[in-house]
Amino acid sequence: MSNCPSVPQEKEVEVEMEVEMEVEEEPPRSSKPSSQMSISASTQELAELIDLHLGELRPKDPAWRVADSPISGRGIFASRDIAAGEELFREHTLLVGPTAHRSTNLRTCTLCYRLIPGSTDPEALCPAGCGLPVCSDCRTSPRHDLECKLFRKWRPLESQRIEPRALRILSVVRCFFLDEPARKLLYAMQANMDRYYMQEVQRAADCFEHFPREQDMLDYFYRTICAFNTNAFESRSSVDGHEVLVRALFPLAGLLNHQCTPNAAHHFENGETIVVCATERIPAGGEITMTYAKLLWSTLARKIFLGMTKHFMCKCVRCQDPTVSAGPLLGPLIIRFVRISLLCEWGELQFKNGSM
Repeated sequence: MSNCPSVPQEKEVEVEMEVEMEVEEEPPRSSKPSSQMSISASTQELAELIDLHLGELRPKDPAWRVADSPISGRGIFASRDIAAGEELFREHTLLVGPTAHRSTNLRTCTLCYRLIPGSTDPEALCPAGCGLPVCSDCRTSPRHDLECKLFRKWRPLESQRIEPRALRILSVVRCFFLDEPARKLLYAMQANMDRYYMQEVQRAADCFEHFPREQDMLDYFYRTICAFNTNAFESRSSVDGHEVLVRALFPLAGLLNHQCTPNAAHHFENGETIVVCATERIPAGGEITMTYAKLLWSTLARKIFLGMTKHFMCKCVRCQDPTVSAGPLLGPLIIRFVRISLLCEWGELQFKNGSM
């Protein structure tokens, strides 16, 4: 654990308080060893850090354990027989922030995710000049205070319009405010390199007059973005009737490997909590998996999607069976699809009704 990189210090960082700067719905996991950054923790150390991260949400007797996976990297395995429909775990996010897709309403509070009253960007922007959309209730919160001071120090170039590029980098910037165990957990996670990830840093830099330009700081951003984009989920939920789409990093759920015939599914209670349930019986010792692609896609469509977006070729039983997409075998897949869909919809309904 001692080889967790320290956070490069930005020159003359004074944010009116000392701040130590250590830094789709499916997590895009790559299986290319050459494209992976070094990991600062063993599998056992990772499991211990996840236990700390779960805190009170960790069951006294978990039905799962973290171990090395024959599918890819590390995975989650059943420690006992698990019944279909059983809740496996729920987890709060480690890092979260707006996706800032242009198709979403950017006038959404970056903290509580409520739609900010008004019809124009200036009405939604923080009056202090940080460039972040924040509701009146959250503007005085300690959490926004830290982010506001940092963004104002970098001096946003846009003062009358919500800038999607600056908004999207917020989820990564929040790594600055993680405590030591959380920071170690971030660096213990798989991080796949991609040249397009650095472009995200460069696009954000273009939005500020004094964005950090030191190479060690840019490398730190890049390392964090790689870990974030490798494991993050896009979480869709509803807050006061307003649809919210955020990208969130769930370290435990991010360990779920892909199978085209998965035995688990997930839903979101809100933008910052994920719930994972078994969709079928899982025997003790079996790996718990989810799907990164659509279940009813053909084998060719799944292979193309996984290869282009997740950077690996699935070799599961379904992908290796040339007849699995044929009509007679489509029935079981439809049943599986319906089962997973109903389980997710039930979980979301229970949350909305306040039953969970």
